[in-house]
Amino acid sequence: MDIRYIHYIRTIAKLGSISLAANELFISQPSLSQRLRQYEDDLGYPIFFRTQKGLVLTREGEIFLKTARQIENLERSMRQQLADDSEHPVGTVRFGLSASRAPVLLPLILPQLQQHYPGIEVQIEEGRTKQLESVLKMGTIDLAFLVPPLKDDSIECHIFSKEEIVLAVPKVYNTRSRSHPSQGSLPWINLKDLSEYPFLLYDSNNRLCDFTKQLFLKEQFLPVSHQTFKDIRVLIGLARAGMGILVLPEAYADPKYELDYYSIGPQGSFRSLGLGYPPGLYRSKATECFAQFFINLLNRKQSTI
Repeated sequence: MDIRYIHYIRTIAKLGSISLAANELFISQPSLSQRLRQYEDDLGYPIFFRTQKGLVLTREGEIFLKTARQIENLERSMRQQLADDSEHPVGTVRFGLSASRAPVLLPLILPQLQQHYPGIEVQIEEGRTKQLESVLKMGTIDLAFLVPPLKDDSIECHIFSKEEIVLAVPKVYNTRSRSHPSQGSLPWINLKDLSEYPFLLYDSNNRLCDFTKQLFLKEQFLPVSHQTFKDIRVLIGLARAGMGILVLPEAYADPKYELDYYSIGPQGSFRSLGLGYPPGLYRSKATECFAQFFINLLNRKQSTI
């Protein structure tokens, strides 16, 4: 089985369109259509059937793609083990994280990684935790930055740190008089002292939204109103405009946003951070080095916040 065909067919299945897949693969649409026909002829079964919503895998196509992923994983494992015989770590690490985390973490991690480990190339897969769990289970990425708890118990998740969840409050609300000094970097405030203000929340498909709802339930807190949005940039922009209080991870509490930041209650509110690995697959030296470098750098950054 030609590994290139697997990549072509997986891309068509992901996008549901030969034209879109051809654009992503940087080949012509007629060429991709021809290669698909050739492979279906060799296989003896159709891989896709057409619907109004695009191309969908047939039963035979699903079997093919599941088996093809296993072949890809074996081929990648072989190459990783061969590369691990070298003195310095070399190879490609496929790393997954959320689209909201990427702009914050990648400029911090990748330039320094290149200096310390020039033989390691990092490919990025962006997605929500649920999506990252899925691609980890399939073995198409080597590790992912995750926020437990996970829905799939087969994924190995190494908890390496905690992050504080804080409140970002528009300065026009003048809430400083309601806050209290803290031994930490931020003053703290009670949620119940903010009940008259509107809140801005992530949409329901985000782990932070789940965390916030559980926090509100635990504190028996109900804001006067709330709105939900999918983009962290929109949420921050609206908070800066005085549209509501934002609940966000400490990593996003940037002074340039001109918001007042508070810990939630005297003890603060925290959640775990972890690195997830695909179950049962060989873990390369490059992956191990990247994971440890990532953990060390992130822990050092958090200690300065």
